[in-house]
Amino acid sequence: MDTKLIAKRIRQYRHLEKISQETLADLAGVSDTYIRKLEAGQRTPSVETIITLAAVLNTTPDHLLLPTSGLIKSNSGSIMELLNDCTPTEFAILYENMVELKELLRTHMR
Repeated sequence: MDTKLIAKRIRQYRHLEKISQETLADLAGVSDTYIRKLEAGQRTPSVETIITLAAVLNTTPDHLLLPTSGLIKSNSGSIMELLNDCTPTEFAILYENMVELKELLRTHMR
């Protein structure tokens, strides 16, 4: 496991949820010291802890664990399947929504 990547992702998702380390610790049933050490990359969480943190942070374990390239590889096929049988109108609507969503994500992920 890449503890630095996990630390970064936990911190990012915690900020997105607008919760403190203490609140995350309470919701996940761990100590705030443990969360601080996780976010500093000083501890490696168990699989059970990753699952719990992902649920509390409204994400999935793979988003906490996998490098972005792994996420893209695992999801790109399903995205293409979704778009392959779209009508031109459906495709245009989906494309416009993806552009807007991407802008929102970039605005709020900083």
